[in-house]
Amino acid sequence: MCAMKVDIAWSPTECNRFITVGTDIQLYEVEDIKDGIIKPPAFAISDSSCANLISSSSDHQYLKCFSWYPKQEHPLLLAVGMATGRVVLESLDPISSRDAEIVGREFIPKQSRSCNCVSWNPFEANVLISGLDKHRGDNCILVWDVTRSSFLPSAIDAVTSFDRRSMFSLDSTSVPKPVLEFGQSESTQSVHWFRNNPKLFVCGMSLKYLRLYDTRDGSKHQESTTSKAVYNLCVDPDVEHRLASSVDNCFVLWDVRNFEKPVVTINEPKPVTKLCWSPTRSGLLAVLCKDASTINLYDIQSPAGDEVEPAVVERNLQPFTSHSIMSFAWHPSNENRMLTISQNNQLLDYTIFDRITLNWSPTSEIVWTYGRKILQCVDSRDEFYSCLNDISVKMRKRACQGYGLKMPKIWMNAELADDPNLNGVWMWLDLVKGVEADTKKRSHHRHHPKYEGVYSVICGENGSTTCSQSEPLRVTWRGINITETRIFKYCSEERERALQLCGWGADFESNSFSKFIDRLEADGQFSRAATIAVFNVELRKAIRILSKGATSRSYRGSADLNAIAMGLAGYTQEKTALWREVSSNLKSNLVDPYLRAMFAFLTSEDDNFEEILNEQQIAVQDRMAFACLYLNDRKLVDFLEGVRKKMTETGNLDGILLTGLTNDGLSLIERYVDTTGDVQTASLIVLHTLPGQVCKDPRAKNWVASYRDLLDTWMLWKQRAMFDVNWFNKNTLVHKPSQQVFVSCNFCRRSVSNSFLYKQPDGTRNAQTPLSANRKISCCPGCRKPLPRCSLCLCHMGTPAGLHWQRQIDMGSERKKLSDFSDWLTWCQTCRHGGHSVHILEWFKNHNECPVTGCMCKCMSLDATAKLESEKNS
Repeated sequence: MCAMKVDIAWSPTECNRFITVGTDIQLYEVEDIKDGIIKPPAFAISDSSCANLISSSSDHQYLKCFSWYPKQEHPLLLAVGMATGRVVLESLDPISSRDAEIVGREFIPKQSRSCNCVSWNPFEANVLISGLDKHRGDNCILVWDVTRSSFLPSAIDAVTSFDRRSMFSLDSTSVPKPVLEFGQSESTQSVHWFRNNPKLFVCGMSLKYLRLYDTRDGSKHQESTTSKAVYNLCVDPDVEHRLASSVDNCFVLWDVRNFEKPVVTINEPKPVTKLCWSPTRSGLLAVLCKDASTINLYDIQSPAGDEVEPAVVERNLQPFTSHSIMSFAWHPSNENRMLTISQNNQLLDYTIFDRITLNWSPTSEIVWTYGRKILQCVDSRDEFYSCLNDISVKMRKRACQGYGLKMPKIWMNAELADDPNLNGVWMWLDLVKGVEADTKKRSHHRHHPKYEGVYSVICGENGSTTCSQSEPLRVTWRGINITETRIFKYCSEERERALQLCGWGADFESNSFSKFIDRLEADGQFSRAATIAVFNVELRKAIRILSKGATSRSYRGSADLNAIAMGLAGYTQEKTALWREVSSNLKSNLVDPYLRAMFAFLTSEDDNFEEILNEQQIAVQDRMAFACLYLNDRKLVDFLEGVRKKMTETGNLDGILLTGLTNDGLSLIERYVDTTGDVQTASLIVLHTLPGQVCKDPRAKNWVASYRDLLDTWMLWKQRAMFDVNWFNKNTLVHKPSQQVFVSCNFCRRSVSNSFLYKQPDGTRNAQTPLSANRKISCCPGCRKPLPRCSLCLCHMGTPAGLHWQRQIDMGSERKKLSDFSDWLTWCQTCRHGGHSVHILEWFKNHNECPVTGCMCKCMSLDATAKLESEKNS
């Protein structure tokens, strides 16, 4: 590695070998690094591979260019062009017998001058081309055939070693001659064969021409264009009508089908020293400039039409952090692999990481590509996908299960959500529905907002008013012989309603609260039920709940409930009692947060309940209810304000219990959507609060529109229809679309339905029934022209259509149809003949043809329903 390296190249046939070419030629073999150990004299060229020097050659002092033999027959054979014009066949494996016949051959021009380029034909590997400097009276392009018999050495030379410098001096007749010559009195700067057309090559000549030559026609060139970009010619291996060349600080793309002018010219900041198309990636051109520390990659994206200029996407690579690049070489078979060499002779086996094209389908399929290969396709069925925590997968699954549309039992949506963070909001909606049903019977509650929260009840809708003065009441323990108690509760109308919203109810003896405790026991939440009972001064009931939980299989806690019940039974209010001292010291050892809160309540002093209110593992509704019971007005407002702000900032939907669906509630939901992307839950919350003013908020409209679009994208038409039915039926503020399909009159083109004539300008109908149900209509209500006749009874068709309100005694009003189905009109969509539905049905029970005389239409066979019936019968 001591000599300066000016160029590198991968072997075209052996993927693990490459050469470096400078003052000498060195052959290396790439090996994988095992166990992180590199055995000298090998050296690392990447994190996972190292290179070993196999052989070297330093016999060529005037080396100008080289070309590697492209076939497997001679994998280590090189054609080396010299400054004297000679082309020498050199083998880097001199002990190999398969190269002995041709190694050492020299191809010498008539006049000595520099050989600027040399290239093997990629398919006809016996053909070699050399490009020379200008000489008057001689050609600059020489095509050699290395297999001609006149080139072969004698039988003695074939089996013995020989001196390649003197083998052609013995007899002038043994000097090989080119089979073709081109470019009289011109010079050649670069040459390149076309891969798919082995008879065709392109040359940059005389510093001003690009010419195409065909070896089958040795008289003249095929195509030519004038350009100074004659250096570094290279043909795109995938698009052979496209080639690139360079001059000074720019390179040019050409299309040989239109060779008059370049397709694209791109300027570089420094002189271009090398161009090379990627052999594995279509349209990817690598450009290296002089003394540059980066390699520029140009992705040439060909358009559909040839007349449109191709798009060029540029990207820069920097293999070395602090050194400029001397040369590079694409690997012939490994995609995106490149070998680079720096000015300080450092080699690097470099892998180019593509800019990944990521595609994410609406059905949660992720596909990303790497070059020409699809790396991986991941969808929601793969275990890997669960790590992404994709909310769209959850939303789609919930939608298929009917999430949010279980109207009779709203709390069941919490089970479908399968997310503990959403339990609170659905329980709150269920509670609000129940509380609203109760308050309809009590007129003094009708002024409250329908979907309010604890904060809006206590402090006003937006905290604009303070709660009314609460009355402190001393309470006594129920079921035990303790008459004196230091516990005070606070009572007010607002606190009672807040307790109802939390699910506790205003009175522990109420039926709704008993059902709430029973449901907690049924769910195995015995510690929570017992703690709530203690908060409501029901010590004996709490002991009973704990004892029941100790014997229940549904209990999911780790505490010994029998021991807790025994400890609870010894409760005393004396501050100096041993029970209070022991309980205060041991409560922190309890794992269950509710049990800790229970003993914190029993051992609290001076109404200090911070330990209970700050216990984050206790449900929000339980902490709110406790605060409404035992905090005075000032402390309660401060506590609710702090919790509301915190939950709004974090987007915790449990905070909807505090805010309700006020402006603060919408801000909370907005933060939740921004954090999780769950527009489904946000839309369904708005849906369940209808009718109301919430749907007029732009944020709510945006959530609903996004969710409806999602359902359309997922092709969940049924779920979309169910959502729309609930949305438009309940939302009185949304304008319902008018009827768009109707039967029109043949004369005036207006609807023949009389119900269209009795609409108000705002789209509503008159309260008065337009027509009686018994009245017959036989003419267009617009122009009074007679309607067509029935094909069977020959009477003019026409019947009242639509619905009308009919008031019934003690049953309110209900909508009735103006006519039965038997009086409706029907007709064939092919022949346009028809009549009353009852007549048509009777006719086609025994006939297939149209009832009109002379009409041969097979109406019955055209009906889709009739086809299905016939298939079932057959």
